[in-house]
Amino acid sequence: MAVTQISDLSSAVKTKFIKKLRDKIKGQDAFTKYASSGKMERGEGDTVRWNRLLRLARQTSYNLAETDVSITEKEFISNKVEASIGYMGDAVKLTTAAKQTSIIDDETYSDEVADQIIRSREYVGLKEISRYGLHHRVDNDSDYEVNATVTTATSTTSFASSTLTQNQYHWGQDTAKVGYCCGTNPEAANYDNSSLITNFNSTTATTLAFPQNNSTSTKFHIVRGTGILTTDKLTCAALARVAGLGELLQWKRFPGGIYRGFIDPGQHADLMTDSTYASIVTGVEGLKELARYQVFRAYGIELTVVPDVFREDVDGTENTAGVVHNAPIFGADSYNITRWSEGEGEFGVKTNFISKADSGNLFGFINWIVWSSMSAAKTLNATNVCVLMTGATAQAVVL
Repeated sequence: MAVTQISDLSSAVKTKFIKKLRDKIKGQDAFTKYASSGKMERGEGDTVRWNRLLRLARQTSYNLAETDVSITEKEFISNKVEASIGYMGDAVKLTTAAKQTSIIDDETYSDEVADQIIRSREYVGLKEISRYGLHHRVDNDSDYEVNATVTTATSTTSFASSTLTQNQYHWGQDTAKVGYCCGTNPEAANYDNSSLITNFNSTTATTLAFPQNNSTSTKFHIVRGTGILTTDKLTCAALARVAGLGELLQWKRFPGGIYRGFIDPGQHADLMTDSTYASIVTGVEGLKELARYQVFRAYGIELTVVPDVFREDVDGTENTAGVVHNAPIFGADSYNITRWSEGEGEFGVKTNFISKADSGNLFGFINWIVWSSMSAAKTLNATNVCVLMTGATAQAVVL
């Protein structure tokens, strides 16, 4: 009887299993599907950069006379969005030839690794657009959601507003316990950029760096999740407000005239209890490669139900079990993913099977399935991403 050598099994894993794995991660996450198709330029070091023009101010009257022969012209003003390259990956260890045989023939092994890759890159993407968008609370609590005009601008990392008179740390405490601010007026510095508020004291907010220095014409929308409860459910009324914001802010629509967004199963379960849900929701047959998701439409927003939205505690601390569920809803070209090296898809995922004997694996009995990604996911237009902050009724099973 012929004996299959371990080296032959290793070769089979590389040619068959890895091919299966790569095929299974192609186009399988909605986050990648909905990203901007434009590529960002390489910046300095391990960074990528996207340059954009600020919107020209509109004319509000008939501003020319018949005798006018000249006018004070405007200039094009551009700003930039930069992102640092991120690295992520994982490895699964195999210790026997029997396991190698199993993973070649048993689809569950490649399914499991593919699922981990998809969920991982989807989470880091959702985290990016959920942190760096324009936030809106489902409860409309004006104590923790305000508009403020900058009255003193000192740098890229701080601003003061005379309308911000709340107690110390009201809008943010440190780099973990954060609030959110987003520039909203088109003619000012840091329009369409969002940042995290890492400290607040006596009208002055400290933030992570914006691309430009703030100016006294900059207007910010400022939000924090303090006080959101599990009973602050996702509602049809809140979705209607977001659709209205999209029209006000002139979001670019996806083909078919729609906006898109992500919610998690808990938010979806609450939404289905809304008395108007049945009358305003229409089903959408997802793309074939997105069959892993449920997709439906309400108020012109196509919502995709994903396993994990970005969640946080009420003080802004990232927590996968946090009470605050962030549902990003957005127009087209709102965010971008750029890979730094060759690999599968926009995230540049590399997969491999390692079986080489070395000082840590003297007999070659241990093998690894490994994957890695070098990429950057970045919000390009913060005002095009409304991050709806909600609670959600606790579900029967806790993950």
